[in-house]
Amino acid sequence: MYIITLFSIIAFICSFLRDRRSFLNPALLISSLILGYISIVKLFYDLRLVAAHNLLLFMMLFALPLVIFISAVFLIYNGCILLKREGMSKTNLLSLSLGVLILLFFALMFIYVTGAGSAFITNPPISIMVAIVIFSYMLFGTAFAGFILYSILYLAIPKNKHYDFIIIHGAGLKNGESVTPLLKKRIDKAIEAFRQSSNPGIKIIASGGRGSDEKISEAQAIANYIAEETDVPMDKVILEDKSTTTYENLLFSKKLGEALVDSPMFLFVTNNYHVYRTGAYAKTIGMLGDGLGCNTASYYIPSAFIREFIAICVKIKWVFIAFYALFFLMLAVSYLGRNL
Repeated sequence: MYIITLFSIIAFICSFLRDRRSFLNPALLISSLILGYISIVKLFYDLRLVAAHNLLLFMMLFALPLVIFISAVFLIYNGCILLKREGMSKTNLLSLSLGVLILLFFALMFIYVTGAGSAFITNPPISIMVAIVIFSYMLFGTAFAGFILYSILYLAIPKNKHYDFIIIHGAGLKNGESVTPLLKKRIDKAIEAFRQSSNPGIKIIASGGRGSDEKISEAQAIANYIAEETDVPMDKVILEDKSTTTYENLLFSKKLGEALVDSPMFLFVTNNYHVYRTGAYAKTIGMLGDGLGCNTASYYIPSAFIREFIAICVKIKWVFIAFYALFFLMLAVSYLGRNL
């Protein structure tokens, strides 16, 4: 156990030092934390430190589920606040929906553990369905925890002061032509980084195309705000007005930067919940640079992080498919073994 834990920690450190934007880092981080915790429990047991060993077991078996249960209640409360302030939408339902799903899982486990539903044990198809639910909960719950913890770590990493370009990621516009409070925070954060830069030749790339309900492109709205509200010279601002997604924001901005500077270094500015995924996308296209996050309204953060996690799951869906394939193979082997 100790060797496996040490190997996991070393793998995380090496992956982090090689590229802190890698999709592999959250998985290695959460694996290291889980294995490290189990190793400490085993160490206390081997040293016969009974009180410490029992305390850690209590935290794992009772305190952690309690924290998850309380988190589910909070997510439901937060979801209601979000719907009240922002209105009904699929995105705004994420926090509420996840909270309800977690509580339903707790209810299912209560029925299963207490034996209240004997069909769970005596009926093979139902038992298999319960096993799938438990596996899905553990898989996505662990992945989500890793994503949250690593996102926080990524945000805390000190940023370089020397960049060639600062990318401002667009967002929806107010009345189709002016920046929203969310986009304004991104711009203000980018201007702050621009003024603190050690590179006198640094430029800002305003990135974002024109949506079907918008009068001008998001890039143009960003440029208009910079011209009207700041003292940044407009010859320092480059418009990238073709992109429609985060991936295109980065890809098209990279092409603009590379046309002006050899091997340019980028700083992409977006909201704090969006920084890690943006950085991971930047890695996939070979973009050099870092992410910088700006503050977001607190009631919006849980739903935003859930949305980011879903987007990453879709991006690396083959990893989850592989886990399910292995799980179903183990189920099949177990079922055949019982019937031989």
